[in-house]
Amino acid sequence: MRLFLILILFVSVIFIPQYAFTQTAKTIDELAAMYNAEKCAECHKDLNPIHDEWKDSWHAKSLVDSRVLRTWRTFILSGLDKSKGTRRDLKDICLPCHVPQIKDASDELAIEIANLIVTAVEDKDGAKRESVIKELSKLNINCVVCHNMKATPDGKPEAGAVYGPKGPEKIDSTPHEEEKIKSIKSDFLRTSEFCAQCHHGCPPDMPSSICPTLYTSYQEYFLARGGKETCQECHMKGEDFKSHRFPGIFETDQVKEGIDLQLNVRPTTFVYHLENKVVPAIVVKVDVTNKAGHLIPHG
Repeated sequence: MRLFLILILFVSVIFIPQYAFTQTAKTIDELAAMYNAEKCAECHKDLNPIHDEWKDSWHAKSLVDSRVLRTWRTFILSGLDKSKGTRRDLKDICLPCHVPQIKDASDELAIEIANLIVTAVEDKDGAKRESVIKELSKLNINCVVCHNMKATPDGKPEAGAVYGPKGPEKIDSTPHEEEKIKSIKSDFLRTSEFCAQCHHGCPPDMPSSICPTLYTSYQEYFLARGGKETCQECHMKGEDFKSHRFPGIFETDQVKEGIDLQLNVRPTTFVYHLENKVVPAIVVKVDVTNKAGHLIPHG
């Protein structure tokens, strides 16, 4: 009996750490592999341009967009490094939305990512910066994040399943049948609450005056005044399928739909008293009307 217990203990010591290791990524490649979406591209590139649209979207650059990198560099160097925080804290503060996969990363990997972010902005060697950005670009908001990890209101999707707004009510014959992947319909993907998982981030019922986010302004300034459209209806427009470019404030055509701008300009002159000169000038009257479903600018 004693020999049996010793054997059980020995087996536990060997196998439990290995199992734990497989559940926690320790490198960027390991984490990217856990959420690999290349299989999705094989069909969604040929059947429709969804994958190509996504590649050009901000979601595909959620970690390596230059504005994100520069902002986080400042937050790391002037915030975390000069406070009681640590670079590991990026795992809890910023990365859960920009790289939701981070929940399956080790703390050491989170620190490595933070270090790489600083290098990507600060290093004087341009080639090294480009190499680091290429490494970080392996992580983003991809198909698996939206169509599995974030696809259910309870946050408990079935492992390996693909959720979509047009999926079958029952799991039988599906487009993913040959790959032995379950396709499950999720109406949650059509709701603004789906987007709010990352474009909000405040405690429930906290007003925008205290915690201003894209979603709180959508609730208070749009829905409360009779607005009906969801985030997807404005940011995923398309014909036979919803666009996966997710255009926003940095897209000229999208801004034109969200802002009505009227300029009234007339010439005039004024006396520049320091030089005793009459100087030509213009008077500009600007009328701006926000037609979007939330405050602008926002993110």
